[in-house]
Amino acid sequence: MLLPHNPNAFTRSPLDRAGHRRNDADWLAGALVASETRLIPFHNNRPFVIEEGGAIALGWLGAHARVGIAPADAPLLFLGLDAGAVAHFAIDIPDPAPLEGIGRFDDLRSFGAILPRADLPILGTAKSVFEWHAKHKFCANCGAATRIVEAGWKRECAACKGEHFPRFDPVVIMVPVIGDKCLLGRQRAWPPGMHSALAGFVEPGEAIEEAVARETLEEAGLRVREVRLHSTQPWPFPHSLMIGVIAEVEAGEMVIDAHELESARWFTREEARLLLEGKLAGAFCPPPFAIAHQLLKSWVGGD
Repeated sequence: MLLPHNPNAFTRSPLDRAGHRRNDADWLAGALVASETRLIPFHNNRPFVIEEGGAIALGWLGAHARVGIAPADAPLLFLGLDAGAVAHFAIDIPDPAPLEGIGRFDDLRSFGAILPRADLPILGTAKSVFEWHAKHKFCANCGAATRIVEAGWKRECAACKGEHFPRFDPVVIMVPVIGDKCLLGRQRAWPPGMHSALAGFVEPGEAIEEAVARETLEEAGLRVREVRLHSTQPWPFPHSLMIGVIAEVEAGEMVIDAHELESARWFTREEARLLLEGKLAGAFCPPPFAIAHQLLKSWVGGD
């Protein structure tokens, strides 16, 4: 659903989720045989894509293809309706063989940056929910097997009547700043020269601002005095919600947690601008696909 501008990938979905249809068995049955309905297959958390003339596009199929590519009990997810009220579904198929020679199943992270922006929130939703289903086949209350209901948006336990809904992990991601400088860190596993925002999971019972302050202190030894929310990003690797902030910090000595970071350094606003442009010698930052890039871009622009 299109709301005010959010610069991040995987946001601003063109689909109305139409949640009121998830329990409407008759409507869903009709949508699954309608000629205009669109179906995107997934296999092993990878969406189906086709390539023509070197360009990659989503491999949308008609709803009628469902019978030929997947068993009746394959996980099916109602994604929503487009502006023309056309239903969109995703299906998780166990065997890619029926689609061999037509396209391929590919890793979303590897090609997502070159897809049209409107495709990303659709794919991200399906990937996150299918991964959640794969990890929650049994009831957390009693251990019995659960089944998928409500068009893929819930699992239900017949034994204890427990209801289980898809979950995501909230993560704070922040650029600490003081005056005309910002702090970026790097992890050992990253390519040489890559620097990015600090980040960490929000813990139970913790406010977003408190998580920002705790993580900044733990990772860099710096105390936060003010937190400004910039934007959020659903991040389907596997199912997080990135909460992006600019964190004003107090002057003080930087102390790096060697378990979290290999190093960290301060960048002036001009150095950060060159970093975004790929023109700073010996260092680079994540691409526009990532919220860390958008946070840094906003700070450099004075937003």
